[in-house]
Amino acid sequence: MIENEGSHREGRKLPKVDLNFHAVTTGSSGGCCARLTSPSFRNISRAYFDTEANHYFLAEASVFAAIMLTSAVPLINGAHAVLNLIRL
Repeated sequence: MIENEGSHREGRKLPKVDLNFHAVTTGSSGGCCARLTSPSFRNISRAYFDTEANHYFLAEASVFAAIMLTSAVPLINGAHAVLNLIRL
């Protein structure tokens, strides 16, 4: 272990640094890079739609319809106002 010179700053010591670090090997015969399999995006989304999406479909569809109706009313009123303005 090596301690840095001038390690006293405002009454605190800097941490000691261990310079004898060696990387640990995984022990696999495949070389330095081990290939880890991870599920693809397609498999993740398929699992989601098979299990979770069916439970909340009606609730989410009704909330979506309510949002669309809420946003459609001001758009229709605005279009009606523009048509009245053009007609004058």
